[in-house]
Amino acid sequence: MLEQIKNIILKPFQEKQYAIVGIVLGDTPVYNVLIVDKKSDALSIETSFSTEDFDVVKDKVNTSVPLLLNFYGKGIINKQVSAKGNYLKEILFNASVDDFYIYELYQSQQNFISIVRKDVLEKFFVQFLENKYLVVDYSIGPFIGILFKGLSNEPSIISADYELSFHDDYLTETQKLDAIAKEYVLGEEKINNTEVPLFSTLLHYLYPSDDVNYDAEFLKQNKKENVLKKTFNTVATVLGIFFLSALLISYLLLNYYNNKYVSYESQLYNLNDTYNQVKKLENEKQNKTKILQESGILNQSFLSFYMYRIVSSIPNNVGLNNLKVNPAQKKIKNFEKIIFETNTIIIDGNSSSSMPINSWVKELKKEKWISKIEILDFSKSRNKKSEFTLKIVVK
Repeated sequence: MLEQIKNIILKPFQEKQYAIVGIVLGDTPVYNVLIVDKKSDALSIETSFSTEDFDVVKDKVNTSVPLLLNFYGKGIINKQVSAKGNYLKEILFNASVDDFYIYELYQSQQNFISIVRKDVLEKFFVQFLENKYLVVDYSIGPFIGILFKGLSNEPSIISADYELSFHDDYLTETQKLDAIAKEYVLGEEKINNTEVPLFSTLLHYLYPSDDVNYDAEFLKQNKKENVLKKTFNTVATVLGIFFLSALLISYLLLNYYNNKYVSYESQLYNLNDTYNQVKKLENEKQNKTKILQESGILNQSFLSFYMYRIVSSIPNNVGLNNLKVNPAQKKIKNFEKIIFETNTIIIDGNSSSSMPINSWVKELKKEKWISKIEILDFSKSRNKKSEFTLKIVVK
């Protein structure tokens, strides 16, 4: 898993694409184009095509891709010379070296050189520059194909229409061939002899060889610009990944805290609801306690002692029908405050005559805790029993 993440992160920095254009000089230039992808240390051919129309090149080759050129054909002199002596003077005669692009390949016993006048090539450099292409390197002639030897086990390599023969890994002989088609298989890739100098030009750019000598000073600014562009793209990619990561982390954190907020909000709602219910119950408790306190019911001595004294003093021939403690002053109705007649006991009873009742009342009046006794009602029932209602006021 970590390796996959690593590959995803490093992929933008590892991948690079290059376009190599082989220009066959003549009355009508031919553009052989090879587009190569570089992934880590592996090179793979994306596409290749050949055309005489420069507009086709512009349509198929992106200007953001670093461009390498290989020149071959009319106007280029390809020679095998001695590694010693001033061979340039022999080739150029009285012409100035400054008027030529010279591409040299150094070998042990002899050198191989490709020479062309600058004005022949400069129009192509200008052409690509005017069309916003960034030329970072170039090669001249077929001898750059020597770098392809490391990829093939064959004793000779055909680069363009030149056969390059080797001995002990040194180029020893070259021979120009008539029309020939040769294809090399490198793993899953296939490269023909026309593409060999193009692919070798890229190899030299990526892995420079000390055996190759040429003037590339005028391309130094392009190389710097390419490095700056690569750096800018790398920084932009890093910043893009950073901001995307920051955005993802922010989203995850926002989602996390939002869930926490919803959870806490729900808990707070439940707590508030519970708190309100508790407050409501407390208010109800206080109201009921107040009612009970006003009624005197909470007075334990009142409920136990007074009731005991009343019941224990009842004569044998007196019956107790009903006893009310702190009775309501009037009939209870909905939504009206209940008013109790505090410190009051109402007793309903019956007796065979009035004498036991009078005697009982006299006995109760002797109790110190009784403030007053009133006979609210006294009457005879149909069964000739005396029914009475007493009101006892407690001190």
